[in-house]
Amino acid sequence: MKSRAACGIAVLVVILSSCTGIRFGTPADRGLAFVEPAAPYPSARFAVFSDPHLYDVNLGIEGAAFQRDMDSDRKLLPESREILSAALRKVRDMGVDFLLIPGDLTKDGERQDHLLMAEELSALSRAGVRIYVVPGNHDILNPHAVRYSGESVMRVPNVTPVEFAEIYHDAGYGEALFRDPESLSYVAEPVPGLWLLAVDSADYAGNSGRTAPETGSGLTPERVAWIESMLGQALRRQKAVIVMMHHGIVEHFAGQARYFSSYLVKDWQRASDMLASYGVRVVFTGHFHAQDIALRHSLSGRVIYDVETGSLVTFPDALRLVTIDAGTQLMRIESSFIRDLPSFSDRGIDFWGYSSDFVHAGTARIAVRTLKAYGISGEEASTIAAQITDAFAAHFRGDEHFTGSEMIRTRGLSPLAGIIVGMRKDLIASLWNDTEPPDNNLVIDLAAGTWEQPTPPSAQAPPAPLSPSVLFPPASPCTRHAGLSPSHR
Repeated sequence: MKSRAACGIAVLVVILSSCTGIRFGTPADRGLAFVEPAAPYPSARFAVFSDPHLYDVNLGIEGAAFQRDMDSDRKLLPESREILSAALRKVRDMGVDFLLIPGDLTKDGERQDHLLMAEELSALSRAGVRIYVVPGNHDILNPHAVRYSGESVMRVPNVTPVEFAEIYHDAGYGEALFRDPESLSYVAEPVPGLWLLAVDSADYAGNSGRTAPETGSGLTPERVAWIESMLGQALRRQKAVIVMMHHGIVEHFAGQARYFSSYLVKDWQRASDMLASYGVRVVFTGHFHAQDIALRHSLSGRVIYDVETGSLVTFPDALRLVTIDAGTQLMRIESSFIRDLPSFSDRGIDFWGYSSDFVHAGTARIAVRTLKAYGISGEEASTIAAQITDAFAAHFRGDEHFTGSEMIRTRGLSPLAGIIVGMRKDLIASLWNDTEPPDNNLVIDLAAGTWEQPTPPSAQAPPAPLSPSVLFPPASPCTRHAGLSPSHR
């Protein structure tokens, strides 16, 4: 009986998954032979940072309107340009061949911010570092592109897909070997023998008719077909492949697909299986603002890694250095952090401490406000909010490990609080229980697919919170300024 039921469920899953209209193929479907290992990876040294959310302060940082948005956000927007400058200096000093930025380049897709980003990147290009970008959910046709003045919020020009590619001509699009006619995906060859498949995973086609940008992914059948055709080309030409996209390709904690589906590509299991079947080992992503590396054993038995990098403007303000050794086929991933800024040092302020306090306090405030909207008392709301903040903080930092006595309070609560906590306690536990491999510092054997932790491990960042607003959706519909929308990431 059990085996029949299992088979029936499996068939039903296949039938339902086929209704999406997206076909995820394999090399065999294209008449291609694939034998492990794939084309060997050449030596390369590159940096990754994500979600810089650059904001030009000339769009306004004074007044009640801007403060309302800051109270509802977890990003250091006024400091974003100085943080970006510090990150670019770090990248230059690393002596890398190239830099990857997997999306959310701007606060909310303001054309003025995109032009400023291109200007900031140009100095690094002139220093000999090649730069590759893809758009995130904030970057194109965003209806939230605004400026602030006192109590007023005024719309400003955003950018179209065509304008995005023009602005970032010197950040990937100008040197693309292949361009997807349906999206902003492209293929480049940053070092000989290594193909970068830069996938546009954002869904901005309908943004012009929306009051808020779409957060979820936009992998259409046409985009997937183009991606598979490029993977086939890589096999034929014996090119090793790394992938960059904004949305995650692998779950980073149990339940992410259930509670945070908009942070993963559609049909993420089949999408990751397709990439793995063509020999892709590593995908670099962003979007969720967390330092986390996850792996998946595909249906073909191959292993694929999703290396998610946290946001520059959200503690721990991280970037990564990635080194590939052609001789050993080892990829070494090391995390680095923006620990100080000149404007803070000049005032005797510890920037990293400020960044940590800013995110912790703001996250707890939003959690309390959201829980109170459900009618939970102030004292209960404060206790639960603190535990929610700790859990998200641990995941945000990476390499989370629970050492306390209580992840989330379940006893002694009011009936209402007990119901709400009961519905989400499994998510809190999954945030604390980090899955393999380590998140901040790691060595991946690109030939075998195995991993090991460097010895001795580098110092890790202290805990950092992640906004829990999407953990407990608001009791009433949220607005742009309510601070309850996950799209603020």
